[in-house]
Amino acid sequence: MTRIRLNGKEIDADKDRPLIAAALANGVDVPHYCYHSGLTPVGSCRMCQVEVTEGERPARVVAACRTPVSEGMQVETQTPAAQAARRECLEFLLKNHPLDCAICDKAGECQLQDYTYAEGQSEGLSAEPRRKLDKRRSLGEVILLDQERCILCSRCVRFFEEVEGQAQLTIAGRGANSTIQTFAGRDLSGNYQGNVADLCPVGALTLKSFRFQARVWNLTKRASTCGECSRGCAISVEVLRQGQVKRIRPRYEALVNRWWMCDTGRFAFEGATLSGRLEGAQLRGYSGLEDCSTSEALAAVATGFAVHTNHVFIASPWLTVEEGRDLVELAQAVGAVLRMVSPEESGLADKILNTGDPCPNRRGLADVGIESASAPECLQLCTGAETATLVGERVVNLVGREALSEHDGKSRLFVFDTQALDAARVAVQVGVASWVERSGTWVNADGHESPIAAARSAPAGVCGTQGLLDDLRALVATCAPGSVSR
Repeated sequence: MTRIRLNGKEIDADKDRPLIAAALANGVDVPHYCYHSGLTPVGSCRMCQVEVTEGERPARVVAACRTPVSEGMQVETQTPAAQAARRECLEFLLKNHPLDCAICDKAGECQLQDYTYAEGQSEGLSAEPRRKLDKRRSLGEVILLDQERCILCSRCVRFFEEVEGQAQLTIAGRGANSTIQTFAGRDLSGNYQGNVADLCPVGALTLKSFRFQARVWNLTKRASTCGECSRGCAISVEVLRQGQVKRIRPRYEALVNRWWMCDTGRFAFEGATLSGRLEGAQLRGYSGLEDCSTSEALAAVATGFAVHTNHVFIASPWLTVEEGRDLVELAQAVGAVLRMVSPEESGLADKILNTGDPCPNRRGLADVGIESASAPECLQLCTGAETATLVGERVVNLVGREALSEHDGKSRLFVFDTQALDAARVAVQVGVASWVERSGTWVNADGHESPIAAARSAPAGVCGTQGLLDDLRALVATCAPGSVSR
């Protein structure tokens, strides 16, 4: 570590990181647009200028993102010379920037807005008309480009070159005619396009799926974990006031995903708003499945465990460690065979983040003693048992909705899922909370424990899986003690 003085205070700075990194790490906010901790610094925006004194040299104003630290360096971020340099650079950036903050999706998260007012730049100094560029240029299925808003920070260009490893964007033209372009006008491709919308410090690159959907100050943000593969990326789930999941963004986690996430996980919020949601509970009656209370449904399941002797439990890989532990105890109480349904590889595996394994908690459930089995194997187990209990969101789809509806076995199906199963063998089904409606722990492929957190409330009548399992275990303990092995 290198010892420097920052705004009159001595701090330790990493000699392998630029000066701006030391400032930000010590709570000193230096304005910047082009700099990002996960990308190579280029010093193109010149907004991070600070005043530096080294040894006997006179003080000079430098770009902090391109300046290495040295022993004894003295740095001042708020001197008149540093502030004047930043204001001049900011004026150039604002010269052609459109005045459409009121309709911009970046409003409320825009660094250009923040620094404009922080640096006292609330009014423009020029009277010349702003340049006209393309306002709605499609860059493919994910990203829309507003060229007028772009400040040419080049973060998006560097992301594709340095993180994804495939250059897809470039700065074309010279001087005032410079614009962000794709090569030969081709659409962006790959599973990581959405990251450039996060990287963009202004509203130039926006997600088509989020465009005009919500104001960011109306979103409730909850730290959670992505469940679309076994990487378990740290994410923020953002919910509108009516409970709609509007956006999922990566959250920095040094040991897992750093600043990034794949588009498969980013757009998983579309599956969080489920159609045909199973709310409450249903019990097989004379006229088919009839609505009932959750307590009646659990009592019927407990009775089924007591009456029959050959039981199978199929667990969803979306169960948390806590739910898996409770399910293991319940399976032991009734003497059931317990397996986790393991779907086929997704084909999305890459060298960046996506593992291709669509089971977010495979390792966590294995750690508590749940073995994996393929969908056909799980279906065969269900067909051969007297009772088959399917537990957790998506479990029916993973085993095979159509196959479960058509199988001609004699087993009675007890379903605990987010969506109903219309099958003659279903004796009881109970709606459970989805991954955005409950809390717990997942363990990723590398053994890193990550929390999931309830970002919204479950629909009325829908319970958490862990609570249902606890209640069911209590019922099993008191239901026909002589017929239940514990």
